[in-house]
Amino acid sequence: MLIRVIYKVIKTLSYKVANFMSWVITYIKFKVNGVNFQNDFIAYGIPIVSVNLKGFFSIGKGFSFNNGLFHNMIGRQQPCFFIVGKNAKLSIGDNVGMSCAAIVCQKEIVIEAEVRIGGGVVIYDTDFHSLNIKDRTTRPEVFNNVNRKSVIIRRGAFIGAHATILKGVEIGEGSIVGAGSVVTKSIPSNETWAGNPAKFIRKNEL
Repeated sequence: MLIRVIYKVIKTLSYKVANFMSWVITYIKFKVNGVNFQNDFIAYGIPIVSVNLKGFFSIGKGFSFNNGLFHNMIGRQQPCFFIVGKNAKLSIGDNVGMSCAAIVCQKEIVIEAEVRIGGGVVIYDTDFHSLNIKDRTTRPEVFNNVNRKSVIIRRGAFIGAHATILKGVEIGEGSIVGAGSVVTKSIPSNETWAGNPAKFIRKNEL
């Protein structure tokens, strides 16, 4: 029992030090990438941040996010990825929380206030590659015709773990996306959708 107690004390102290260092390193990453953010963010672990010199990334107050192996341990652990391309805009509102998410923004992604994003969620506003076979197989590959459409996640929405949100989707205020869902079309406010592709399940209680 004594060994377990000592281990727990050491573990708690090491987590406190690691969390402080996570905040410091994340602060530096945000700064060097030109992110517009508030100092009250909480970072457990260290994210991947890559913002093009002509991209824009803003974060509101009270942002909290988990990264890596030891935070929100539900499997498929990874750091959060915030990737913002040329002339793209990623905006995260106040009091948003997420875990191990990957957000790739090549046009526009808006996440409004009070949104919760579960572990391993991915949000893409781009197809990444052209749907034209000649463009994809040309060397070098042609990216001029890649489809990109804005993604908007409205206030208070909840995205379940490992869901995939694809380009052109708007998720309505207070709506819920079930774990593992693939969202290919917009969801009205205060509804629950789930599946692949995601479909209407029920209206949410207000």
